[in-house]
Amino acid sequence: MKLFFSLLAFLVIYCDDSGAISLQETEKAEIDKLKIEVKSLADESVCSEEFSCYSVGIGAKPCGGFWEYIVYSNSIDVVTFLTKIETMNELEKTYNEKYMILSDCFVAMPPGSIECVDGKCVGIFQ
Repeated sequence: MKLFFSLLAFLVIYCDDSGAISLQETEKAEIDKLKIEVKSLADESVCSEEFSCYSVGIGAKPCGGFWEYIVYSNSIDVVTFLTKIETMNELEKTYNEKYMILSDCFVAMPPGSIECVDGKCVGIFQ
């Protein structure tokens, strides 16, 4: 009987899955970091007669589609910006599949129009 409890104690101690949780948290933190960078770049963009406004979907919902749309202008390094978004979206898609993440299947819609207000791009959502 002592052997049984010793074996059970061994399994409880050495079969701890906290490593998997920390790996998941690390992967999620990487996605969140990219999202902050993307939103920061979008916030830095300005609009004027020289710079035009656009919108782009960000994030990867488990059901498909984007979590949201953000607006930006071509006053920033658009290639770097869109590359960060593509990387973030792919990482989140892989993350969702790997950890079987669930969400609602609500479809985020792009802005109906985008206006330049006081030098900033503003999405108008209906």
